[in-house]
Amino acid sequence: MQTGTTRGMKRLAGGAALAAAAAATVAMTMPATASAAPEVQPPTVVTAVDGNTLGITVTNPNVLNLLDAQSCGAVAFDATKLPAVLADPTVVLEPGFVAWATNPIERVVANAAGNAVKTFTTPELPDGAYAVLGECLSLTTVANPQTTLPQIVLVGGPLGGVQFGS
Repeated sequence: MQTGTTRGMKRLAGGAALAAAAAATVAMTMPATASAAPEVQPPTVVTAVDGNTLGITVTNPNVLNLLDAQSCGAVAFDATKLPAVLADPTVVLEPGFVAWATNPIERVVANAAGNAVKTFTTPELPDGAYAVLGECLSLTTVANPQTTLPQIVLVGGPLGGVQFGS
């Protein structure tokens, strides 16, 4: 497990708090509207294996909403932990749970066209099977992110590069 993950989660929490404060400021200065905020859509995630690293491309399909900023990210973790994630997705926030997570300040923020995209490269990962999940959230849906189905990829070893899932 990476020790940087704990710092990453603290940065994620700090970044979310900063974003929430910024959104609250914008919301207080903008006139109220009668329409409800649009539902947040999950990202499209494409994962490629290169040796012991993953190239993870995250596309945010959400259209920019200044009153409810939306962003997307991804996490990679030991695939044997997938049942725990499916039972309680918040376990990915526990220190040391994930092998890699999107840095909070590098999240894919929605744009006006609804096609913002970034590609991330993980550090070297130990040989093994990893689950990759993408998620999108907004300031009003932080507690209920929209996630992708898990992608299972094999890293390193004789089967490195074999991928299962979408």
